[in-house]
Order: sequence, then C-alpha cells, then structure tokens
Amino acid sequence: MRLNTFIIVWVFGFQLASAQTPNIKLGFGISHLYDLYEGPLELSGTTGNVSYDIVDIDLKGLNGTYTKFDIGLSVLSEVELNNLMSLRLSLTNGSMTAQFDNQYAKTALNLANIGFRRYLKPRVFRRKVQAYPFFEVGLGFTQFDAQRYFIKDEGLFSETNGVAFSNSVTTGCLFTLSRKVSFDIAPNFIINHSDAIDGYSNRGGDIMMQTSIGFLFNLN
Repeated sequence: MRLNTFIIVWVFGFQLASAQTPNIKLGFGISHLYDLYEGPLELSGTTGNVSYDIVDIDLKGLNGTYTKFDIGLSVLSEVELNNLMSLRLSLTNGSMTAQFDNQYAKTALNLANIGFRRYLKPRVFRRKVQAYPFFEVGLGFTQFDAQRYFIKDEGLFSETNGVAFSNSVTTGCLFTLSRKVSFDIAPNFIINHSDAIDGYSNRGGDIMMQTSIGFLFNLN
C-alpha cells in the first residue's frame, strides 16, 4: 500500500513539475451516493468451548422505505498537466441510506479524493461543443458517522464513526461549452477500506458509487 501510494504521488509530482503553465479549473458538483450490495459475509467465532457461525447482513441503497435518493454536494478543482492528462481534486459532503432484510442504516459522509485523469483524445478547443471521454484512478479518505437500526421497532443497535482510506475508479466524459466553461458526467466506484461505513463494523470493506455531474470554470 505504501509503495503504491509513493508511486502514484511520484507520478503526480513529475507530471505537475513538467507542465509549463497548467490550466486550473474550479467548480462545483452534485452527485447521487449509492451503497452497493456486496452480499452476506459468513463469519465464525468461539465462546469458551462453543463454536458458532453467523452471517453479517450487507445493506444496499434504494432498497426499501428507509432508503432515499441520497445527494452529495462537491467542491471541485482540476489542474491540466497537458491536453491528455490532469489531476482532479474533489471534496464532497452528503449522506447515504441503505437497507436489507431486517436492518437499515443512515450515514453522514465527507469524501476527499485526488485522482489522475487520462483523456482518450487530446483536448483541443473548438467553437462547437466537444466531448472528451476519460478514465481516472484516485486515492482519498472517507469520514463517516453512521447508525444502524432494526426495521421492526426502529431500534438503534450499532453506531460507528471514523476515517477510512479509499481508492476510486472512474470513467466518464467531459463536455467543453467554451474556453472557460465545461462540465463532466461520471460514475465513480469507491472502495472504502473499512466495513463500518454502514453502521456496523466487521472485516472487509464497503463499496459505494458516486454518480456525479460537475461544472468547471477555467481560471486562466
């Protein structure tokens, strides 16, 4: 993990240093936050001389009366390294709900991510609207404060909070409207390296999807 982080940071630094006068964009975004279903996790334990097996219930978004269409609001920045590559920073505040079987969860989230974006064709300004598909990989962290409840009596039975490291993979498309204004649309798959995001801590991680639209304004 440390080696991977060092390599990515070195690549970012090298590209930034080699860029002559990088274009800097600032903007904002709105996104849908969705808890992806990963399936049940079978666990085993021992108390004294007694061994037992239990199943950890995984929750998912948009899956019942205790879930809703969850929204996040973002502050965005993009540094263009050249006409094919850029660094993208996003800070998102939002909430996420999830439900499955006899349980549901509510989570308040703050997401921070820095990504290396590679466009599939050079960005060259033309007077008409242009589309530039891209892929992106990123590193970040997720700050969370979550509660999990039983559906039958709406009783709270678990609370979690903390900070988890994350990795992200994104594919999307940038649309340029003018030299100064552009927007992008992208689904962002986020792997949180903690299973406590949905209010109950266990082994493994939590996977979520952030589907967003962002508006960017060129400062140069």
